[in-house]
Order: sequence, then structure tokens, then C-alpha cells
Amino acid sequence: MSTCADLPVLECEVPEEGLKLDLVLRPREQKDGEPQYWPLFNADNPQEHFGNMRFKIHKGGVVVLKITLDLSEVPGRELEFVRYQQSQKLDGIIALSPDFRHQFRARARQVDGDYTKLIIKIKDKEQIPDRFNFLWMCVDPETGMHFISGDPEAGVDPIPGNGGGTKREN
Repeated sequence: MSTCADLPVLECEVPEEGLKLDLVLRPREQKDGEPQYWPLFNADNPQEHFGNMRFKIHKGGVVVLKITLDLSEVPGRELEFVRYQQSQKLDGIIALSPDFRHQFRARARQVDGDYTKLIIKIKDKEQIPDRFNFLWMCVDPETGMHFISGDPEAGVDPIPGNGGGTKREN
């Protein structure tokens, strides 16, 4: 597989009361100078993996992604999610789209002393469809060397509410 677009898409409808998903991110070693693409796996069904994400969100709904770093394909490497000291709102990812921070929060959490858990909260604040491109980013704490994935995309689409939501007409 050469890009995240070649992998299946994680598609979910997020109800008003929210949705929590347990996922596994599996970094891979770079080969022959080619960009690397790290698939997300369903923690409950490891055969199910994804490149991009699309969320249809009911007004007020929040999707929480609990992402665990799985280092099985990079043996001997001690990687963890990058943490940003100034703003801990986008740990573990590099935003490539404007307004990313407006609807995403990503915070790395320690497990056994390493930042191998990432909690991402996504909400649709503006009730308009958005697409966000980003990179996954990990670091080897011993060497300071960074490991970055390809270009996944997350899509956020509002689901019109019954009476309470705003509707735009042109």
C-alpha cells in the first residue's frame, strides 16, 4: 500500500452522547527512502485497519479516539508520541490544515513511564463539513530522532439536528 488513501476508511456516526473508539497505531520502518504510512487498527479486531477517518457528528457529539502505540513492527526502537510543551493540544500529530486545533485535541498519556497512549477528542464546533490532513509523529526519547507517518486525513461532517441545529441555506 502506498498511501493512506489506499487503505479502508474508518467511518462512524457520532451520536449526541458521543462515541469512544479504541485503536492501535503501528509505526513501520522506512524502506528505500519511501514515505511510510502507519495504519490504525481496531483494538477489538486487529484484522480491521484504516488509513483515513470520516465522522458524521450529531450536534454536540464528541468522538474520543484512544490510540495505543504498538511497536511490534519496529523492533528495538523505543518510540513514544511527541509531546509539545507549550501547547498540549496537539501531541502526537502535526496539523497540515488550517483550523485543525479548533476541532481537535490530542494529548499523550504515560503508560509505564512512556508516552505510548494518545487521546484525541474531535468535535464539530461550526456545524460545517471539514477535512483535516495531518501526520502522526513519534520520537525516540534516547536519540531525539523523529518518526513521521504519511498523510492521513480526518473528515468531520455535521448531521443536521431536529429543530435545535442551525441550517445554512444559500
